[in-house]
Amino acid sequence: MATQQAFLSILEDEISRDQLRLPTLPDIAMEVERVAGNPDSSLNDLNRIIARDTGLSARMIRLANSAWLGRAVKVENLPQALTRIGLWQVRNIVVGLAMEQLFEARNDIVRRRMRQCWRESTVLTAAVITLLKAYNGKLRLHEHTAALMCMTSQIGALPVLTMAEKHADTFANPRFLNESIKNLGPSLSGMVMRAWRFTDEQVHLGEHWQGPIVSFQPGYLSLIQLGAVLSGLHTTPASDELLACFAQTGLLPTVDWWQQSHVQEQYQNILEALS
Repeated sequence: MATQQAFLSILEDEISRDQLRLPTLPDIAMEVERVAGNPDSSLNDLNRIIARDTGLSARMIRLANSAWLGRAVKVENLPQALTRIGLWQVRNIVVGLAMEQLFEARNDIVRRRMRQCWRESTVLTAAVITLLKAYNGKLRLHEHTAALMCMTSQIGALPVLTMAEKHADTFANPRFLNESIKNLGPSLSGMVMRAWRFTDEQVHLGEHWQGPIVSFQPGYLSLIQLGAVLSGLHTTPASDELLACFAQTGLLPTVDWWQQSHVQEQYQNILEALS
């Protein structure tokens, strides 16, 4: 408890002096944001940027061929993948995938926790996209928008982990990191997303998706909370009673839908493409 209070005091002091080191968007994400926001830009412009990152290019091709975006005819190169995905969708997906570059550290304990955070982001993304594939309600919920929200869902952990690495002898232990991320991560997510000029809805979701489930009606927050419940990332257990409430509003096809083999196959296919 004393260690947690000391960490909180350091964090609050840096925030009050405006010296807290918030993560910044990776360079490629900022470049894609700039180009996608230009009405005169084209997929060719994005292709030139993304092609410079061979790892990201390969993942975009995998995604274009996955259960998320795939068609009968496989794409074989980046221009074909970007054409299949679409310009605005590419923007959200690239910004989301670029988040992985931020989850790196030199300290072994901090690095393992960062990798866990990124893994949880991709698990949540795959679960939510799988849900949206089955959703046929009246409210339009865009897959690429939901994906960006999911892939930035753990961004509040980064200031905690960065500071823990800075004071590794005192704060770099797994139990302490887990408690600090749980207690401080939601509010820090809001700080980071505001600094990145994300929308108010994205900021609200980043701050509240791990909190109590207050609505079962279709929306990005309830959708992502359901995905977190199904994938075991939310503290609320996936009871039949809870799932029945989501099924009644149409966000979940049936109570036992998530356990069906074809659903799990689709989920694993999307998760593999994101990895």
